[in-house]
Amino acid sequence: MEKRKPMDVTIGSNMSKLRKQFNLTQREICTVVGVNASTYKHYELGDRMVPISVLQDLAKFYKVSTNYFFENMPELSDKEQLELSNYSFKVANNTQKYIAIDLKNTTKGLDEIEEKTQARARLRIKNMRLENNKSQKDLAKYLEIDLSTYNKYEKGSRKLSNEVVKKLAEYYNVSVSDIVD
Repeated sequence: MEKRKPMDVTIGSNMSKLRKQFNLTQREICTVVGVNASTYKHYELGDRMVPISVLQDLAKFYKVSTNYFFENMPELSDKEQLELSNYSFKVANNTQKYIAIDLKNTTKGLDEIEEKTQARARLRIKNMRLENNKSQKDLAKYLEIDLSTYNKYEKGSRKLSNEVVKKLAEYYNVSVSDIVD
């Protein structure tokens, strides 16, 4: 097995620290970034280099700068410093290039983007509910829906509609973009 690079270990550690601050599981974050649990685990352990697109998705989800993942880098060799500068430059300058949608697969690409957006929104709504010490029952009552329906929104077995997202944004006194972007 190839030796772990200090840069990958630090980025993975920062990913783990941020995820834990939000009280989220690796499995929950996997739905946000669209990778399987095993792959994500290796990112956090520093066993694999994290793709730029994953760092961008995480930064958007957590509402932090992509620079966050590069904080607290250990002393690096000149070669590692160069790799880090090239890597962070790509992250900073290629934000939209990694959401390339092939015209032949437009529907598939849009479905994947929608799935990621739904996953981010679900987790943010759950997190807001927990931060505000609300139960699913409280939210279901506010939305005038069954508890089972609200539960399906948080679990992902039912898509969040724009109307529900708007009502939840009003409930928490946040903008819709705070939930979906």
